[in-house]
Amino acid sequence: MIPTQRLGRGLLAGASALALALLPAGLAPVTAAAAPSDVTTGDGSGPAPVDLDATRAFSDTFRLDPALDTDPLYGLNVGLDARQSPPAGQHGISYTRVSGRWDTSVAPDQWFVQTSHPDHPNKLLFAKGVSAVMLGAPAVADDSGHYTVSTVIDPVVGDTGGSDWGSIVLSRSHRSNGYVTGSDVDLGLTVTSGGKLALFHGGSGETPFWTGTVAPTAQYAVSLAVSTGADRAVTLTVNGTPFTVSAPAGVTRWPGSEFLYLGAYLSSGDRVTTFGDGAGHGLDVSRIDTTATRSAKPFVDTFDGAPNATADFGLNRDLSARQPSLVSANYSAVSGVKGLAVDPPAGSVQVNSPAHPNVLSFPKGTSAVRLNRPATSDVPTGAYTVHAVLTPVVGSTPSADSAAGQDWASLAVSNASGGTGAVDAEDVAIGLRVQADGGLTLFQGGTPTALAAVPPNAVPTAARPAGSYEVSLTLATGDRQQATVKVDGATVFSGRTAAQLPRDGYVSLGAHHSAAGQVTTVDDLRVTMLGGLGYYGFFDIRDPNSPNYGANHAPEVAQWTNFNNYLRDQDRRLEFLDQCLPGSCVIDLNQETVVPRSPNDWQVNPNPNAAQNLLDLVQRIGSNIDKIGAVDMTDEAYSHGLSADQVMTQAQQIRAAFPDKLLIMSLDRWNAEQTAPIPSTVDIVGFDYYCKGRHEVQWRLDHLKTFLSSPDQHLMLFPESTNQTGIADNCFPDRTDTDVAAFNAEYRGIAAQDPRVVYLQNFRWLGPDQPAKVPLTAAAQKRIGAAVVNATPTPVPASVGVYRPSDGSFGEAAHNGWYTGQNVFGGGGNAVPLTGHWNGPGTDTVGVYHPDTATFQLSNDNATVAATFPFGIPGDVPLVGDWSGQGRTAVGVYRPGEQVFYLSDDNVTVKYRIKLGNAGWKPLVGDWDGNGTTTVAVYDPQTQTFYLNDSNQTEHPRPGVRFGNPGDVPVKGDWDGTGKETIGVYRPGDQTFYGAAENSDLVIYSKQFGNPGDVPLVGNWG
Repeated sequence: MIPTQRLGRGLLAGASALALALLPAGLAPVTAAAAPSDVTTGDGSGPAPVDLDATRAFSDTFRLDPALDTDPLYGLNVGLDARQSPPAGQHGISYTRVSGRWDTSVAPDQWFVQTSHPDHPNKLLFAKGVSAVMLGAPAVADDSGHYTVSTVIDPVVGDTGGSDWGSIVLSRSHRSNGYVTGSDVDLGLTVTSGGKLALFHGGSGETPFWTGTVAPTAQYAVSLAVSTGADRAVTLTVNGTPFTVSAPAGVTRWPGSEFLYLGAYLSSGDRVTTFGDGAGHGLDVSRIDTTATRSAKPFVDTFDGAPNATADFGLNRDLSARQPSLVSANYSAVSGVKGLAVDPPAGSVQVNSPAHPNVLSFPKGTSAVRLNRPATSDVPTGAYTVHAVLTPVVGSTPSADSAAGQDWASLAVSNASGGTGAVDAEDVAIGLRVQADGGLTLFQGGTPTALAAVPPNAVPTAARPAGSYEVSLTLATGDRQQATVKVDGATVFSGRTAAQLPRDGYVSLGAHHSAAGQVTTVDDLRVTMLGGLGYYGFFDIRDPNSPNYGANHAPEVAQWTNFNNYLRDQDRRLEFLDQCLPGSCVIDLNQETVVPRSPNDWQVNPNPNAAQNLLDLVQRIGSNIDKIGAVDMTDEAYSHGLSADQVMTQAQQIRAAFPDKLLIMSLDRWNAEQTAPIPSTVDIVGFDYYCKGRHEVQWRLDHLKTFLSSPDQHLMLFPESTNQTGIADNCFPDRTDTDVAAFNAEYRGIAAQDPRVVYLQNFRWLGPDQPAKVPLTAAAQKRIGAAVVNATPTPVPASVGVYRPSDGSFGEAAHNGWYTGQNVFGGGGNAVPLTGHWNGPGTDTVGVYHPDTATFQLSNDNATVAATFPFGIPGDVPLVGDWSGQGRTAVGVYRPGEQVFYLSDDNVTVKYRIKLGNAGWKPLVGDWDGNGTTTVAVYDPQTQTFYLNDSNQTEHPRPGVRFGNPGDVPVKGDWDGTGKETIGVYRPGDQTFYGAAENSDLVIYSKQFGNPGDVPLVGNWG
């Protein structure tokens, strides 16, 4: 039974909740030449924006005392600050060891790559076989649209006639193996010891698209000057001889923002390759991006190189490659117009189109995209910044009195998880509309305010085309409710805001142009931190104790994890950091901060030397500090006997030593049930409670939220990984591999419901045989992890809405309950509301059924009738679903007198006829098993019991599930984005939707929306 509870109202938040009134028409454009008299810049109290686009030149001399080329680091990331001389306040850029091979992602032994070997001082050395290293910050173009990489290569020391080679590889992906012909390689160069040169483009196999030669010599001074512009050219200079080469015909992916890999191919174990001349010319890059990889938090999308010839025109293609940050996110194409959600025309939103490469473009009318993970406030600032470069009309800086001058691009942050992207919609907390002529309008909750116009950019550069504007929105949430808006470096608004600013705000980018042929573009989207599930990895990936004894299992899961925890115990070695991607490693600090009360004692005391130990650890980490994304406090500190004051002190000491790293705190389940104090400096907090199921975990998570010390703290969970004896409590001996795999799916479902859950840290990965021991669990974790790391689009959780018979209006809310739009359709009265995707996969639109005439009316645009047809007889109950997995919604009816479903695939003839239920029961349909086919069900209102049937041909219902209270209305929805629809109810008395877990009475979703007398709706509209 569900208690009759009343939740906080979600209907039309920030709007007129009771009226569901039509929103006002869009505000007319501002004339930039004569800004209105009510121009405002706020009271100046807005938060300071974060610089998300810092770049600089890079140089590494490879100068290092050969005595420091020792096990285990072999000099690779030793002394970088001295070797690279970074600007004041910045660190050197580290390298990551990668395989350099075509057949594995496992990096070779540490000694394969060394810096300043005694026999080759002040050079980068590759010894034996095949290997590579990646520079930890991407190369980016300068204002001219070029960047240059230069070094000196000796492909085989002591040989000038062989075919072994050294390589320079440019790949968008920070997860590349670094092999010159890898599919992710945009440009690869090999230089053989005999002076043969070859250029490769990934995906074209082992055949180069260009070859050349220079006179053989002991070493080769190499420079690659890459144009990121439309000419797609590279000037290769070797020992003073230039070669100008263009990309091969048909190439749509050319270097933009690229990670740089240096590698070697050696056919004999006694050969070595070196980079650098030993006299100070090591590796130089004309410009690198120092913000994309400086920590685990930023999100960056360059829009570079995605394949455009796809069903979504590149929108969600190659995300983890074109997004150089540790975390990735996907998008939804949306209408950009206020009202009920509809899909924009195909091709309205494109990435890396042939006409507009390496940008997000809007070539058709009005449309928008929504980032599907929210920007989120963090603990240190309680704020977040969103940055983008907007070009309202490509190729034009129109005058203020021209029509094109008033066409616009927009950047907005919404309270709604499923908004339409319209900058003037009520769900938009703050949005900026930028006209081509420089006119600016700020929107807060649908209310416009004209701002002082800014002049269009008239001097084009690679990063800033003519007519573009660099825009940032900074939101301070919580009690502050302040914002700062900057355009081209100038603050145009700073102060308190009228609309509610969300801690988790959904970013949209939009466009409107009035004439055919006009195109809007967006580039360089950056956010300080994203909420939602973005970090995935394992606790104890390199346990120094039993059963791992120091084995690093990270390579085994590298392709589907991005945030693994390393325990060090008394092992002082830190060589594993050489193999970590920037910001990807989590380390524990137990040995620095606590000591056992007695040998082998579970209870601990604070280490009296903790503060100094932590500073000493930072010194030992040295130049690999950028590999660390987060640091752990003592695991389950309270159960280990630490007091609240001791935990607070430990957090302060760690924060002082690691000021810019995420600070993680884990609780045991008992303390998660209490109100154990959580230091305010903790960024992410969670607890473990293994193999107990969703109800137990969800209850404790909800309780944990009630005693966080800061509302900006994020959450993590610890899915179990095995039922092996002695690993995870409660998982042995009674739990099976099937059980544990199902628990993992539940953790993902919990995270999908809550944008504050950002991290799943699985417990544990014990070695390469784990997939053989628990194949279902390992497969589930691989599937979930790959979706997180690659930002694979997953099923959209259901949204809720209502139909108001009094005026025939449909009102919609996002999954998180925020009102997003409404429209009138169907005439009201006794019309029965419907929603479905009538023409194929996509956003659901509305329809009605007129019971007096047994007639369906369906709309494809939520406004006009697209189809009218009879089906059934008066007195039937209308139904809609995809009965045969066609990818579109068709109609059906339930005949109460017969208890028979009549289902049609073509809206004309009956395809399925099935009897189910008893007199007085209510019909229901849904995709209960996630196979893409809608099947039937019934609900007994007397006992509040649901009976689901997984077939439309055979009556074989699942065991009944009781859910709800008397008087509830049965509904169904995919409440947590699993791809399966489950049961739910709508409670008319308090207008609340409740969704249940699969085959369960556990409430996993509840949102209040609507007014008394409304008819509930559930569907997919964002």
